Amino acid sequence: MSAEHERAKEPLPVRPPRPHPQGFVLALDEEGHAELSRKVAEANRRSEHPTR
Repeated sequence: MSAEHERAKEPLPVRPPRPHPQGFVLALDEEGHAELSRKVAEANRRSEHPTR
C-alpha cells in the first residue's frame, strides 16, 4: 500500500527562485560593520523598558 500511495502522489510544486526581498545583499567592511553595530546597540538601548 505504501509504494502504491507514493506512486499516486503528484509532485509538489517548485517555487522559482526569487530575488532578495530588498533587492540587494548588504556587504560591509570592518568599519561599516562597527558603525552598524553601534547604531543597532543605540537603538536597542532606546527600546529597552525604563525599569530594566
